[in-house]
Amino acid sequence: MYYHLIPVPFAVAGIIIYWFARQTNDLTTVSIVQPVITILCVIIALLSLTRKNTDKRLTAWIVAGLVIALLGDFLNLDMTDPFVVIRGLIIAVVAYLTYAVGLTRLNGFHRKDIYVGIVAIFLYGVLMNYLWPFLGDMKIPGMIYGLVLPFVVTRAISTFFGDTFSTTQAVLLTAGTAMLYIGDLEFALHTYPKIMPMLFGPFLYSGGQLLIALSPSYGKR
Repeated sequence: MYYHLIPVPFAVAGIIIYWFARQTNDLTTVSIVQPVITILCVIIALLSLTRKNTDKRLTAWIVAGLVIALLGDFLNLDMTDPFVVIRGLIIAVVAYLTYAVGLTRLNGFHRKDIYVGIVAIFLYGVLMNYLWPFLGDMKIPGMIYGLVLPFVVTRAISTFFGDTFSTTQAVLLTAGTAMLYIGDLEFALHTYPKIMPMLFGPFLYSGGQLLIALSPSYGKR
């Protein structure tokens, strides 16, 4: 059965509303829509349990990460406030590491991870070298957060190499975590060097969470 797809159109509609609300800094709408989208993602992930061949352990790890992210959705509204940004970084790190730890527990490490890790470290070095002069008091938090996100993406990419996940799951997890990474990179470039507007960040954040939430429903047959 495809019960997990029923909330998806509502989540997509919410993402569109959320994007417009962020563009106009309508925090009242953001305060409602942002957590609602994540709640829908939690429901989507839980509905994976109605599917055959669902790995309940993966569902549990994904739901745990989404619930932690939901806490951030309630608390992190005005991203122009430095205190809110710091709090948001802490909550996001915990949520993203939950995904990373869960994927690693289920899938382990593989030889090909070394090559993916080398690329990730290189990109991390390039980005931090560029952002460092602009970060001010955010240098240390930025350095830590900037390392966590590519690590999560590498753990998602690793799902292609093992026998635990289906190709569909690997695609959803890799695309979802990559969207989170790119969205936060856009936020950093907008907030610190101020070289670009916030165009796709809200879409990438919620859309990435949606893809991650869908992943437990497509296990190996």
